[in-house]
Amino acid sequence: MITPIGNNFKGLVSITGPTRSGKSQLAEFLIKNQKSVTYIATSKPRPNDLDWQQRIDLHRKRRPDRWKLIEHPKDICKAIESMRGNQSILIDSIGGLVEQHLRENEAEWELFQDKFLNCLIENNFCVVVVSEEVGWGIVPATPLGHLFRERHSNLTSLISRRSNKRLLAVNGIALDLNQIGELIP
Repeated sequence: MITPIGNNFKGLVSITGPTRSGKSQLAEFLIKNQKSVTYIATSKPRPNDLDWQQRIDLHRKRRPDRWKLIEHPKDICKAIESMRGNQSILIDSIGGLVEQHLRENEAEWELFQDKFLNCLIENNFCVVVVSEEVGWGIVPATPLGHLFRERHSNLTSLISRRSNKRLLAVNGIALDLNQIGELIP
């Protein structure tokens, strides 16, 4: 049975799943009992995309007013490092973060990726990270789409490997990957 994370938990929790699988709702449920929550929304608003705006509005309506909100920070590591005390963080989602860094060359991306991974595990917070499973879908027809999928999938895998808890949301059902799976050597 999936239960909210205890107040004394410090570590990394990764939640993955396809579009509209319930992964964000699962993340919100897991972190709901934490005393202080900062929600980091990584995606930028798209004023000309009504469906996207409706999804953002749905997320906003579900969030408790007491949660702090940081929207698409330019430097997510700096935002996390500035937090103090008994903080819990929900990052939703990796897709928006990868999108922000898509124009970087491979060396710049690797530096960011390493810095971000270290930031997630070094700050002694409860951190819940939501990530889309983009590798299960259509093969991108463009080089930029392919780059996004490769970077996103790799970063998601690296986060999962460093996580204390790993969950997969599929069709509104949460699967505890720690219970049913093992890390690939």
